Amino acid sequence: MLPALYDSERRVLARFAAMLVLGACAVLPLTGQSTMIAGAAGTQSPLGPRTRLALPSQMAFPDYSIARDPFVPDRRFQADVSVVLPPNAGAMANAPIVRAVVVGDAARALVEINGAVRVVAVGDKIGYLTVVQITSSSVFLSDGSRLPLDRQQR
Repeated sequence: MLPALYDSERRVLARFAAMLVLGACAVLPLTGQSTMIAGAAGTQSPLGPRTRLALPSQMAFPDYSIARDPFVPDRRFQADVSVVLPPNAGAMANAPIVRAVVVGDAARALVEINGAVRVVAVGDKIGYLTVVQITSSSVFLSDGSRLPLDRQQR
C-alpha cells in the first residue's frame, strides 16, 4: 500500500494537474486552424483550398453471423473422418513417465521428466503438482491426475 500524502504534497499534485489541463486548453485552438490559413503561410493543401473531408456521422460495425459453434462437432463432417488418432494423441510430449515403483512403508517411484529421472515420494513436487499417493501401478497427483506405470520397455 502506498504511504499517505501530506497536504502540501496534495497541493503540489493538484497544481501540476491544473497546469497540465490549462496547457492542453491553451494548445487546443492551434488544432482548429483551417487549411486555408495554414496554406497561406506555406504551401497549399493537396486537396485544394475549398475541399473538405466528410466524416461519417455515426460509426457502424460490420455485420457478422455465427454459422455454428466451432467447439461443437459438426455432424455433417463426422461420417467423412477416416483418420483415427490414438487415445493420447494430444498428450504433452514432455509429460512425466513413471518408470518404476517401489511400494512398502515408504513408497517411492522413478519418474522421468524431460529426459531426467528422479526418485519421488509422497509429498514431493512434480512441476507444480504434489505427489499424493503411490500405488503399485501408478502415481497420483494433487490435481487428481494419475501417472500410470510405463510397462513398455524402451
